[in-house]
Amino acid sequence: MKFPNADIKFSYEATPNISGFFEVEVNGELVHSKKNGQGHVDTPEKLQAILSKVEAALAK
Repeated sequence: MKFPNADIKFSYEATPNISGFFEVEVNGELVHSKKNGQGHVDTPEKLQAILSKVEAALAK
């Protein structure tokens, strides 16, 4: 998604043997990656970490 001050990308890759990969990038910075071991976004802390980066980028 393109915003005036932020480029936010959500990517998902389905895989046959595991539950897939999910990544979030904000302005080119990888802020969450299931593929790199951060797992599902399944806790308030994980969600807040992503939202904080998005909010900071939008506030610029």
